[in-house]
Order: sequence, then C-alpha cells, then structure tokens
Amino acid sequence: MLNEIIVILIEILLYFLVCLVALFVGRKVLDWITPYDLNHQTAEVDNLAVGLTQAGFYLALAIIIHASISGEVDYELFPFIDPEEPTRFMILIAELITTVVYVLIGLVFLSYGRRALNWLTPFDLDKEIETDRNVGVGALEAAFYVSIGIIIHGIIA
Repeated sequence: MLNEIIVILIEILLYFLVCLVALFVGRKVLDWITPYDLNHQTAEVDNLAVGLTQAGFYLALAIIIHASISGEVDYELFPFIDPEEPTRFMILIAELITTVVYVLIGLVFLSYGRRALNWLTPFDLDKEIETDRNVGVGALEAAFYVSIGIIIHGIIA
C-alpha cells in the first residue's frame, strides 16, 4: 500500500516537472516569436498589453498541456511496450513522450498562429502592443492564442 502511494506520488511529480519544463520552453518560444523584449515590457515599462498577450499565451499552452495529459495514448506506437505485459513504468514513459510531442506541436501552432494574426490584421500588431501599449490589441492577441489552444485541445482530446 505504501509503495503504491509512493509510485503514484513519483508519477505526479514527473508529470508536474514535464509540465513545468513545457511552460519554461513556452516562455522561450514566446520570446523568439515576439520582436520586443518581454521582460523589459512587462517588468520595467509596465506594458499591460504585453502582459495580456503573455497571459493568453500561457493559458493557451496550459490548455494544450491539459489535452496532452488527459488524452488517450496509443501504446501500440511504442515498440518498447510489451502488449502482453506492459509495465507501469513503460506506460508512464509512453505517456510522457506523448505529452512532450503534443506540447511541441502546440507551440509550433501557437507560433504560426501569431504570424497569421499579424498577417491578417490591417495594422502593425507589434507596434500597437509594444509602442502604443494598446490593451485592446493585447487582448485580441491573447484571445487568439486561447482560441488556438482550445482548437488544439479539441484535436488532441
């Protein structure tokens, strides 16, 4: 009984660590896809529009992570899992690999989604957010990220 509880706690910790790393990687991706300095804009300039954009991105990423964790895993895709006697550890590894793959795919779609939004808007998205601190445009970008996250969640789950 105690061993089972310890195993469950270790699994929870592993999932938590993978998700935490995914959020940090997501932050780096957001840094790469935005032409302005996120740290400077949020911490020093107090740009609410940039803060909204970041919040939308993190929310979208959390939605994608949720889908990747709660979705079904096709264990037949993993040759290291014995279909006759799958071990708990091998199943966990397959689930974590699936989570990482889905999160990476989600980050790619969020990145291209931002490019699409920038292309579709009749105004300069980056100027409106960085220079003009347009909260409405920041909310628009945040909502676009969340929308993409929900769509990806629907595809994965």
